[in-house]
Amino acid sequence: MRDHYFDFSEHLYLVTGASSGIGKAISIALSECGARVVLIGRNQTGLEETKTMLHGNDHLIIQKDLADESDYSSLFDTAIEHGGRINGVVHCAGEAPVLPLAMLTREKMEHCMSVNFYALIELSRCLARRKYRADKACILEISSINSLYPDKCQTIYAASKAAANAAVQALALELVKNHIRINAILPGSVDTPMSRQAFIQMGNENREKKISKQILGVTSLEEIVNIALFMMSDLSSAITGRTIFSDGGYINF
Repeated sequence: MRDHYFDFSEHLYLVTGASSGIGKAISIALSECGARVVLIGRNQTGLEETKTMLHGNDHLIIQKDLADESDYSSLFDTAIEHGGRINGVVHCAGEAPVLPLAMLTREKMEHCMSVNFYALIELSRCLARRKYRADKACILEISSINSLYPDKCQTIYAASKAAANAAVQALALELVKNHIRINAILPGSVDTPMSRQAFIQMGNENREKKISKQILGVTSLEEIVNIALFMMSDLSSAITGRTIFSDGGYINF
C-alpha cells in the first residue's frame, strides 16, 4: 500500500481533471494515503465515478469548466467550507489539441491557454491567499514532455505547457514567502484512455515511431502517480520551481 510511504491524513487536496486519466489516478492515490480530495472537472458522470473509487469519506465534487471563469475564488470558498484549509493543488486538467497552423484560430488558442496555463496562474493566486491555504502547501502542475519536444501540429499545446513550465520557476520565487512549493512533472506517453485513442488515430507506423522514442516504453499511470505523490509529500521538501522529467527516457530523434 502507498500509505506505507506517504501519509496525507487530515490533508485536503484539490485535483483538477479528476474525472479521468492522471487526475483520476492521483485522486484515488491521495485518498488511499488518507487525504480528503476535492474532485474538479467538467464531466459530472466521470467525477461521480472517481468519487466511488476513493478511500474514506468526506470527499467533494465540484463540476467546473476551468475555461469558463477567470476567478476561482468561489471554487476555493466551497472547498474550505467543506474541508478546511487546503494543503495542495494538483492541476491535471488539460487540453491537447492537434491542429495544423491553418486551423489555429484565436478562439481555439485562447481555450487551450485558458485550461493549460491561465488556470495554473489562477489556482496559484487563490492558494496563496492565507484564508485558503494550510501553514504549508504545494502545487503540482502536470505538464508534458511535448513542452520541450513538440510533435507536428502541437503548436498551441506545446506553447501552453511551456508557458506553465516557465511560470512554475517564476512562481516559486513568489510563493516561497507563503510557504508554498510549486513544481511540474513532464510525462511522455502515458497509458490512459485518451492516449490509447490517440495511438489508434496515429496509425501503426507513426505509433511505433512515437513509442520508440520513449526508451522505457509507455509509462503506466501507477508510475506517474508515484512521482506525483513524492512531489506532493514532505519527502520532496527541498524541491521547488522545478520541472521533473517523468517521460520514460524520451529521446527526441
